[in-house]
Amino acid sequence: MRHALIALSLFFLPLCAHAQAPVPAPVGQIAMLPMPDKGLDDVVALVKTHWKPYFETQSTEAFGRESLRFGRFDLDGDNRAELVVMVTKAGWEAEQGFPLVVATWTDKGWLAIGWSWGDEDTLFATDDIRQNWRTIDTGTQFLYWDGQTYARTSK
Repeated sequence: MRHALIALSLFFLPLCAHAQAPVPAPVGQIAMLPMPDKGLDDVVALVKTHWKPYFETQSTEAFGRESLRFGRFDLDGDNRAELVVMVTKAGWEAEQGFPLVVATWTDKGWLAIGWSWGDEDTLFATDDIRQNWRTIDTGTQFLYWDGQTYARTSK
């Protein structure tokens, strides 16, 4: 009986130790700012690329600059900030928050490298770094770098 209890406890010991991976801790908030009335043409170009049917159109789901928030944070340590843009218009919110896109700068402009949902007050870069890219905490999801894009997982 004693040997059975020892064997059983040894069996469960590794499971308990590995059951929970460390949760990424925030190192800095990605401050989401309102879009100004003019300027930031590079950010507007990204929005028009991905939300063209809705940005400043006559669609019933349309939105304008007043419904956009943007933030910048150096996510890959190259001393150039990446861009996060979020649509905060009423009616665009899902259970996980508002839609957002993460983009990196290229010689052709902003390139989308991740999509998610979140809240403008709970968007953080974390201490978890994968292949030189910081994990992003959106409040409802984690965005982990997979080598080419940000893959999302629910919290």
